[in-house]
Parts: sequence; structure tokens; C-alpha cells
Amino acid sequence: MPSTSSAAEFALCVGEDIWDRVEAVLQSGVQLAVATTGGGVELASWLVNHPGASRAIVEVQVPYSEAALASYLGCAGPHRVEEKTARELAGRAYARAVEFSGREEGVIGVGCTAALATNRARRGEDRACIGLRLGDEYRFYTLQFAKGAADRIAQEEALSRFALAAVAEACGGVFAVDLPPYAEFSRRSLALDDPLSLLFDGELDLVEMDANGAVAAEVARDHRLLFSGSFNPLHEGHRQLARAASRLSGRAPCWELSVVNVDKPPLPRAEVGRRLQALRGEFAAVVTRAPTFLEKARLFTGCHFAVGYDTAARLLQEKYYEGGERGMAAALDELAAGGHRFWVAGRLQEGTYQTLEDLDLPRAASALFASIPESEFRMDISSTQLRAGKDK
Repeated sequence: MPSTSSAAEFALCVGEDIWDRVEAVLQSGVQLAVATTGGGVELASWLVNHPGASRAIVEVQVPYSEAALASYLGCAGPHRVEEKTARELAGRAYARAVEFSGREEGVIGVGCTAALATNRARRGEDRACIGLRLGDEYRFYTLQFAKGAADRIAQEEALSRFALAAVAEACGGVFAVDLPPYAEFSRRSLALDDPLSLLFDGELDLVEMDANGAVAAEVARDHRLLFSGSFNPLHEGHRQLARAASRLSGRAPCWELSVVNVDKPPLPRAEVGRRLQALRGEFAAVVTRAPTFLEKARLFTGCHFAVGYDTAARLLQEKYYEGGERGMAAALDELAAGGHRFWVAGRLQEGTYQTLEDLDLPRAASALFASIPESEFRMDISSTQLRAGKDK
């Protein structure tokens, strides 16, 4: 533990105002996780170098390169300097803080993304976005720096002071910040009492419902096994196919329902709620606004999909891709490069049982697909047949 004299020297070094504010944060009883990229590292330094930091700081992450940032967030970029990236960083930090602290009350995730003054040409203004994930809301702050008015060191100081003020307010203090004249900011908050509505409003890209029906704004994105469908209605064939893909992939299955579809009109909120009610029980369910598998895959890292023969066949149809054959080839290349995979179950098609082996796969895409043997799964049932029978 630092001596009184060393603590005083540190306080003199960073400034008494910063010292006092960090001390108040650490004494507040919160558990704090921070993730920052492109700027805000002084904030991290002030927090972890303060005596007694371990009682409040769960972790600090600085994923600086695009690859490191994509790995931390669990989804491919580009991750631009915008509110969305700050939200994703804060949400990921929050989820990790909950996991490592073992509690949900009094937890804050802090995300910061910045494009500060640099020695290379860059389009756009010097700016930063900060996100705070609290138990019941997100708070967002956007900082704009007049280009050329200050160097990187001065911008970093202003950004870190501002972020500390935001964190201190979230810990029960007063938001007090004295920005330099070359900087201005805006702020807003986002209540999290109804994450599904935020998805429909475009505020969130995806949400997750656990097996008990609780819907959360944060979604685990690493190495998921998704069964994408309309589930109208959900039937035993869906469940058995999901279990077969799970056995073969070694991953827990999860339903995926998109409110936007390629061949059908968007689903209204009430209908999505009805279908989610039916999905409650054995598996979790992710709800997205991603109509194509490429768009779904971009939301996750190394995602596997459980699909039927008919869906796999549509994946290889040029009409579903902008740019036709070239667009399809580029999409399949991107899926392969991202480590994604499709587990394909056979389906009865016009009286003939067809499997992955009946598809004419491009050689470059063959590693994308794996067969679910008939011995592992076969159920000649479909939602279309069930709906037709119900209408009779």
C-alpha cells in the first residue's frame, strides 16, 4: 500500500481535482470496467494508479487496433468513432464487470472511442464518443474538437477529464467539467426498460432473450450457434435440428429471429412478441434487424448456423446478392474468412429427400458447409405444412 507521502506526490502530479474525483469514484461502492480505444487512456491511468483502485476497478481494456477491437466486441468492424461503438464498448465492459464481480447492482461499464489529432491525413473532425452502461440506462456523450486548435496531448487531457466527470456523476457525484474553448459536447440517455422497442426504433442492432423470457440489450457474440428462422410456428423439427447441430458443433444452440426479412414484409412488434413467447423455454433467442446471413454473421465472431437444405440452396442463389455472381462470391469469401460455418440438414423437397451432397457448392465455399447426417436428424415436417393444416 502506498505511503501517505507517495499518495500525496501522486495527487500533486495529476492535480488535486482529479485526485479527489477519482477518490470519490472509488469510495462510491461501484464496480467499474473500462474499455477505450483511440483516446481516453489518461482516464484509465488515473483510475488504476490511484491507491485502493482494486476495490472498484474490475478491469481496463485498451483494444487499439481494429483486429483487437473486433475481438473484444465479438463482431467484425469497421468500428467507427460514433455513438454505436461507444455503446458496444460500454455494453461489453458492463457484461464483463457483472461476470467478474458476481453482482448486477452498482455496476458501470465505460466505453470510449476517439479520433484525436494525428500526424496523418484523416477525414472528419477530431472527436470522441463516450458511453456509460448503468443498470437501467445508457448515457452517451459526444465531444467535438475544433480541428487544428490543439494537439493530441491537450485533446487527450480534455477527453479524459470529461470522461472522469461523466463517471463521477454516474457514481453519485456532480457532473462538473471545464472544457477548453476549442471543445463542445452533447449528451443524451437511453432507458433500457424495453430493449425490444429499442431494436424496433433502430437504437439497438440486436437483443437477446434468455430461456426464461428476460430480454437484454447486451448479446454474447463469440462463437454462437444460431438457428435462424421465422418460427411460424415453432415445431419439434426445429428443436431436433438445433440439438443435432449442437451435438456436431459442440456449441449451445440459440434461436435467431430477424424483424426484417428478404422475401417477406417486416414483422410488427406484436407479432415478434408472440413468436418470442413461443420460443421461451429450452434455448435463448436473439432478435436482429439482419435479413441476410452475411448481415447476421457481421454481428458475431466465428458464428455457426443451423440450416435446412432449402435455406442452404438459397444461400447459393445469385438473386439474393447485390452484384449477382460476383456479389455472392464476395459474400461467401467474407463468411469463410470470418470463420463462420453452416450445418446443413436434409429436407424433403417435392417428394425427394435432399442433402448438402445434392448442392452444387463453389469449390472456394466448400469449407463453409458441413452436413448433418440423416442418422443425426431427419424430420419431414415444416412450418408451411403446419400452417396449411391449421387453415383447413
